[in-house]
Amino acid sequence: MKRKPETVQKPADRMLADVPLEEEVVLVRIDVAGDDVEPLLERGIVPGCTLCPVRHAPVGGPTVYRVDGVLVALRRETASCLCVRSSLEAAGVLDSN
Repeated sequence: MKRKPETVQKPADRMLADVPLEEEVVLVRIDVAGDDVEPLLERGIVPGCTLCPVRHAPVGGPTVYRVDGVLVALRRETASCLCVRSSLEAAGVLDSN
């Protein structure tokens, strides 16, 4: 998966691969280039969707995420290209400073 060049991350933003199990987040940005983004969009992984890591596969396998209620498995490489924010921050409940 190719990462887009020159991506700037805000302090409150992080990559989906770094989110602990059962923490709900909102997708802010997809940092992949070209044709690699289409399979994500087809699975419903679009900016503004809600994601929640549910379980990790053993021995570095994919992680299962709940994406707006549907279970989707993503490799760490792919999850590392998805910039997310806490669902509370995205809703304006928490201050991101």
